Amino acid sequence: MTDYVVRDTQLTSVADAIRAKGGTSDPLAFPDGFVSAVEAIPTGGGPVSVPAKEVNFRDYDGTVVYSYTPAEFAALTAMPANPDHSGDEIPLTSQGWNWSFADAQTYVAKYGRLEVGQMYATADGKTHVLIHLEQGRTSPILGCCPNGTVDVDWGDGTAHDTLTGTSVTTVKWTPRHEYAAPGDYDIKLTCTGTMGFYGSSTSNQNSGLLRYSSGADIRNRLYQNAIQAVYFSEVINSIGNYALRYCTSLSSISIPNSVTSIFTDAFRYCYNLTSVSIPDSVTSISNNAFSNTERLSSVSIPNGVTSITKGAFSGCHNLTSVSIPDSVMAVAETLFSGCARLTSVNISDSATSIQTGAFSSCYTLTSISIPDSVTSIGTSAFSDCGGVAELHFLPATPPTVASASAFSSIPTDCKIYVPTGSLSAYTTATNYPSSSTYTYIEE
Repeated sequence: MTDYVVRDTQLTSVADAIRAKGGTSDPLAFPDGFVSAVEAIPTGGGPVSVPAKEVNFRDYDGTVVYSYTPAEFAALTAMPANPDHSGDEIPLTSQGWNWSFADAQTYVAKYGRLEVGQMYATADGKTHVLIHLEQGRTSPILGCCPNGTVDVDWGDGTAHDTLTGTSVTTVKWTPRHEYAAPGDYDIKLTCTGTMGFYGSSTSNQNSGLLRYSSGADIRNRLYQNAIQAVYFSEVINSIGNYALRYCTSLSSISIPNSVTSIFTDAFRYCYNLTSVSIPDSVTSISNNAFSNTERLSSVSIPNGVTSITKGAFSGCHNLTSVSIPDSVMAVAETLFSGCARLTSVNISDSATSIQTGAFSSCYTLTSISIPDSVTSIGTSAFSDCGGVAELHFLPATPPTVASASAFSSIPTDCKIYVPTGSLSAYTTATNYPSSSTYTYIEE
């Protein structure tokens, strides 16, 4: 019996991932050693993080479970194994990765990087809302949108409440619940039918999930801040407008494959949320859905998303790398504005427009490539991107640029690359950086 076959890049990658997840550096004999090492991996404690490369497979909490170079990923014949959370305090059932293997390999072959996320639903069919209540503030109400009946177990052994409705967009509220003491509680929602969550943009209302009052009240903020984690069941089909807005302590969330849309401001101001895996069932992400989620460093957008609208990820200061699927036709207005640590972005080859302020104030972007499909660039699209050293235009015909502010504050030592034979067209095009100041290079 020998150590794993080092000349087989697929086996090497699998062995590396098994050892990293099991917390060992021991040699692995193939095949028996692989089996024994997998069986020895502890369950219930979450995955062990693997050093990130260009192609990363992340758990719902952002942990890198597997990581590959593009060449290593190209050598695989199937997606890696799903993480196991069946033994966790809140057991989760894996629903698979949010990219198909074929789509992921095609994308990596084209762009050289990708973030893939894992999808889960709760194993017991209940939605779990984990909260922490402080002394003197132990009297919340809970709101959700049932198309059917929802049993509310407050997690303290007292009588349950029942909510009944006919719409996944109309909020129904429980009576005020009086907890006997502050502390940590697991609120469990069991739905017969389907269920959504909505809130309000009105000051001192926001998330509908946990409040002091169904109306505007300054105490609502404290109860929203009490929410620590949310694990959805498969009866959830809508994460609606303002659903978890201002849940500033929310640090962990799992979104099941039953969700098809993430609406306006759904996670805005969730300052403590670090990672989101968006299910492959989602087709649209609406205005400001994750805006100002300042500690969000990892997001996996699946290939089925066709629409990401205004400001969806604006102000996510810790977001470092984003892959925009080829299914997205436009880089929306202010989509990544103010993402100050964004160092890498892949713009979809299907995108026809980069809209107003899409990447404004992305200070650490060093290289930008404009796909051949782009025909228009909006006002301030790349303004104040002070770190850009290379700007690559792939269209043979220069895209229309709405204003000179599109590239304002791009450093003068930035090299601008254009297709061979298009130099004159770019250097004379309206609102482009001046060829008397910037160096244009044909490639």
